Amino acid sequence: MGKNPIENTDQQATTSTQSRWLIAYAVTTSAIIILATIVLYFYPFDVKAIHYGVVTLCVAVVAESVFFIWRTLRASNATIKSMQSSINQLDEGSTIIYELHKQDGFYQPVYVSSNIKQILGYSVTESLQPNWWFENVHPEDRALTLSALSKVEANHTFVHRYRFKTKYGTYIWLRDELRTFQNNVDKIAGQWSDISQDLSWLQDNKAITQRHLIGFAELNGDDTIFRADTNFRNLIGLKDNEPSTHHILDFISPTNFNSDTPTLETGIEYLVEFNRPSGQVLHGLLKISEDKQGTIRFVTLIDLSAFTSEQRRLKQIAYTQPLTGLPNIEQLKLDLQASLERARDDELVAVLNVNIREFHKVNDSYGVTNGDRVLQRVARRFQNVLPNNASLYCAWGDDFWILLSDVKEYMELQSLMDELSQSLNKPLMLEKHIQLQVAANIGACTYPLDALDTASLLSYASSALQRARRLTHASQVIFNQQMASDSFSQLLVKQQLQQALEQSQFEVYFQKISDFEGANRGYEALLRWNHEDQGVIPASEFIHSCDEALKQRLGLWIIEQVITSLSSIPCTPDGKRYVAINLFSCQLDSEFVEQMKEFSDQLKAQNAHICFELKEASLIDPSDDLRATLRELTNAGFSLTIDDFGAGFAGLTYLREFPISSIKVDREFINALDSDRGYAIVDGIVELSHRAKIKVHALGIETEKQFALARKLNFDFCQGRFIHSAQALNELITHTD
Repeated sequence: MGKNPIENTDQQATTSTQSRWLIAYAVTTSAIIILATIVLYFYPFDVKAIHYGVVTLCVAVVAESVFFIWRTLRASNATIKSMQSSINQLDEGSTIIYELHKQDGFYQPVYVSSNIKQILGYSVTESLQPNWWFENVHPEDRALTLSALSKVEANHTFVHRYRFKTKYGTYIWLRDELRTFQNNVDKIAGQWSDISQDLSWLQDNKAITQRHLIGFAELNGDDTIFRADTNFRNLIGLKDNEPSTHHILDFISPTNFNSDTPTLETGIEYLVEFNRPSGQVLHGLLKISEDKQGTIRFVTLIDLSAFTSEQRRLKQIAYTQPLTGLPNIEQLKLDLQASLERARDDELVAVLNVNIREFHKVNDSYGVTNGDRVLQRVARRFQNVLPNNASLYCAWGDDFWILLSDVKEYMELQSLMDELSQSLNKPLMLEKHIQLQVAANIGACTYPLDALDTASLLSYASSALQRARRLTHASQVIFNQQMASDSFSQLLVKQQLQQALEQSQFEVYFQKISDFEGANRGYEALLRWNHEDQGVIPASEFIHSCDEALKQRLGLWIIEQVITSLSSIPCTPDGKRYVAINLFSCQLDSEFVEQMKEFSDQLKAQNAHICFELKEASLIDPSDDLRATLRELTNAGFSLTIDDFGAGFAGLTYLREFPISSIKVDREFINALDSDRGYAIVDGIVELSHRAKIKVHALGIETEKQFALARKLNFDFCQGRFIHSAQALNELITHTD
C-alpha cells in the first residue's frame, strides 16, 4: 500500500542522518591517514618503528569506524523513535491520510492510512482500486467534486465536503483537504475527516434531506455560482448547465439585512425568499462557509417552507392516537385548558374518562387484532352519540376521554353518560360468526364544581373511573370530594412507605406450612409494617400503594432478611429449611436471577431451599423475557409456586407453559368447599394438578371443617390461621422451642 507521508519523511530524515555521519567518517579517516603520512615522511624511523606505526594506524582506523557506525545507528534509531508516535497517531486517529501520484496523466492512489477500516469500513486494498473513490461519492455530490484535482493543481491546496458511502451502505459527510508536495503537482496528499457530527442537524432531519429540501453550491470570488448540486438547482429553478454567469442574489433575496449593495458574509445565517419554477415564493435559510484559506465559498440552502410542512405533519402524529385516529391525551390537555379559559361563569366544563370493562379478556380470547377492531368500532359508536359541544379522545388502548364544553345544565353530563353506555347495547360483529357484547365504565368530573385546573380535572376523572371499575358491573361514577380524600390518603401512604423502608419499620413474619398429619413442611415469609400509630399492618392493606421502584426494593429486602435468618428458621422433618417468598412481577428479569445465584452458597450451607410464589395475574400475557427468567430461576435450583390459583384467567394453561412445582388454591375456592359446585371445581383442580405431578396447597384454612374437606380432597399441604398464625421470627423460635 506504499508508505504514508510521515514514513517517507522518516526515511528521508534517516537517510540524511546517515549521510552526515558518513561524510564525517570520510573526513576523519582522511585526516588520520594524511597526518600519518606526513609524520612518516618527515621523520626517519627504523623498520620496527614503522611496523608499530602501521599497526597503530590500522587500530585507530578500525576504532574510528566502529565509533562512527555506532553513532550512525544510534542517530537513526533516535530519528525513528521521534517519529513513531506520529506514525501511530496517523494510523489510529480519526483522520484518514491518503496520497495520489500522477501516472500517465491521471492521479492514482498509492497510499491510504490503515484507519480507513475503522472509519469507513473499507480495507486498504479496496480503497486503492482506481474507481473506488468516485463510485462511493454521493451521486448528487459528484459534480461538485470532479474539479477538485484541477483546483489543487492551480492553487496547490483545496478543501471541499461531500457525502460518501461507507462499507455499511450509509452515507456520512467527509471534509476533504488536498495539497501538493512542495508545489509538485504530480504528488498530492489529502486527508478525510468525518464531519457528520458537525452536521448533526442534517442527520436529525434525514427524512427531510432525502426529500431534496437542502442544496449545496460553490461560489466564485464575486459570488457568482460556480457549481451547484441537483437539490440547489431545483430549489432556485436554475436550468443553465454553466451557471457561472449567475450571481447568487439573482435568485435569492435576503430578508434580514438592509443594504443597497448587499454582501453575503461568511458564517451568518440569512432568511431568504426564492422562487421555484412554478413561480411560488418560498422561504429558506442560507448560510455561507469558507475553506481554511478563505479562497472557496460554499452555500447551504434550506427550504424552510418544506420544514414547516414537515413540522405540521410531525405535530399531527404527536397529537393523534394512531389506532383510532382520535386526538390523544396531549391534545386533550390543550383543548381542556382552552375550554377552561373561555368558560363563562354560568357554564360547566365536564371531563369523562371511559374504558371497556374487562377489555383484556377480549385480547386473550379473540387476539390482539380483533381487540384493535373492537376499539375502532367502539370509538365510532361513541362519536355517533356525541353532541356538538363534545370531543372524543383516546390516550391508549381502551382509555377513552371526552371533553364536554359549554354545559348549561348538569343533566347534560348525566345524559351523555347514558348515551355512551347505551351505544354499546348492541353486540359488535367481528366476523361472520363472532358477535361480542361489551360494556363501558365511566368516570366524570366538572369544572368549577370539582376542580379549577387541567391536571386536577384529569386526575379526578381518572379516580372516578377507578371507583367504577372496582364495582361488579358496568358503572357510571361522578367524582365527589370523598374520592379526593381517598386519593390524598393514597399519596400520603406512598410517602409513609418510603420512610418506613428507610427507618426499618418493616418486618418479615413467618407462617407455617404443614401436611395433614401436622408435620412441618416449611414456612411462608410474609411482609408486615410496624406502623407507629396503627400497629402491625399486613401487606395486603398497603402493597397496592407501592410503585414498581418501591416493590423492587421491598422484594429484595425480604429475600435478604430471609437469607440472614436461615439459621434460626426451624427445619422440616428431613432436616431441610424450606421458605416460600412472594415475588412481584416487576422483579422478574435477568438481573434478578443473577442476584439470586449469589445466594446459592449460603443456601447450601444452611441446607435451605427457597420457593418463589407468583400471583396468577402476573402470568397473564407473559413476555418471552418473563418465560426465560422463570426457566433460569428453576435451572438455578429455585422452585416456583402459583399463589391464589384460580383468581385469574385460564389458570390451567400455566401448569403446561411454566416450570411450576406447586399451586396454592385461592381462599375463595376454599370458602366455597361446603357447596356442591365449589367442591366439584376444587376436586377437578386437585386431580388435574396431581396428574401433572404438581403439589397442591389449601390456602386460607380457617376452620376445622375446611381442614377436613381439604384433607378429603387430597390436598398435599395446608396453610392458614387454623394451622398456625403468622409470627415474627423471635416468636416463631420461642413457640417452636
